[in-house]
Amino acid sequence: MKKLVIDLGHGGSDCGAVGQSGTREADVVLFIGKELGELLKGYDIDVKFTRTVDKFISLSERAKIANDFNADYFLSIHINSASDKSVRGVEVWQFGNSNAKLNSFSKGICEDVSRIFNIRNRGVKYSKELSVLKNTTIPASLIEVDFISNKEAEKDLKVSANIKAVALVIKNNLVKLFELEVSTNDTLYRVCIGAYRDKNNAINQVETAKNKGFIDAFILYVLILL
Repeated sequence: MKKLVIDLGHGGSDCGAVGQSGTREADVVLFIGKELGELLKGYDIDVKFTRTVDKFISLSERAKIANDFNADYFLSIHINSASDKSVRGVEVWQFGNSNAKLNSFSKGICEDVSRIFNIRNRGVKYSKELSVLKNTTIPASLIEVDFISNKEAEKDLKVSANIKAVALVIKNNLVKLFELEVSTNDTLYRVCIGAYRDKNNAINQVETAKNKGFIDAFILYVLILL
């Protein structure tokens, strides 16, 4: 099965860029990531997130997660910022341009996201300095969805429908990148971790599962009749 690591930028003590009305980059990308995770369910691909909650993870640890997972591709999602508050636009960063399939993916993301917000397509750019691109040993790209420093962009990024639209175009381009097909196996196997009389123990176990990438973990309340 093909493997993908999705890195949701910043988190915890590192909130990332902050909009003029206080919207945090770390929160926006987490919302996008959760929608994207749901959209990828049912496809023949093993997806691992670097984080699924508001938690700080170092840049080196993010790269290590991708390398240890032996993923086929690494995708980092961010929101941009600039001192010039009038700037808007989507761009995607890569370490180099030697991977034709990744080039096509990044180009598609720029085109599709720019249509959602009717903003400038700033195109695919290259950097040897961005840590997660430099230190991953697999093809990697970093999406900068828009500039949260712009008031209108910040408003757009707070609209649930826009978050869903961004997640959808990322999913669609990932389907093309990996040449994915929906799984034909309709059988699902539910895994139970344990049963607890203390609700706090159950909550802690769910949080542990989510931190390990199982973002759909949940608590099922059972009534015991004596």
